[in-house]
Amino acid sequence: MAARFRRRLVTVLLVLYTAFVLVITATPEMPGSSFVRRGVDWLLYALNARQQSIHFSYLHVEFIGNILMFVPLGIFAALLIARKHWWLLLFMGTAFSIGIEMFQATFLPDRVPEVRDVISNSAGFLIGSVISLSFRLIVGYRDSLVALDRRQAAVR
Repeated sequence: MAARFRRRLVTVLLVLYTAFVLVITATPEMPGSSFVRRGVDWLLYALNARQQSIHFSYLHVEFIGNILMFVPLGIFAALLIARKHWWLLLFMGTAFSIGIEMFQATFLPDRVPEVRDVISNSAGFLIGSVISLSFRLIVGYRDSLVALDRRQAAVR
């Protein structure tokens, strides 16, 4: 019963977060773009004022932002997929990102589809997947130790 609830909860979270990503990536102009632009400008000023040897640009912040935006998608997808099908995660994030970029190229002339976005989105998805799969392995190992302890206690 608890496992079914967790699965449904993660499914709802995945759907809601996917909708959030689609609103950001599949609209002519990113919602709140003037607010985001001011925040990025402030961040760039703060980073560049302190660093003399490394110059951060909007492209750096966008690349890192794309990675971070796709980490939760990787986490949720990896929680839902069967362990024996983990290898599908290698393709899911990239396919989703390519779909977004193709949509932008076809229907959004003001947006610029880029291979760099596919790379950063895919990296974020894979990072999230690795985090989630690692967590599942650790919990599975812990559960097997608990089951072993219970069997040994029942024998005594």
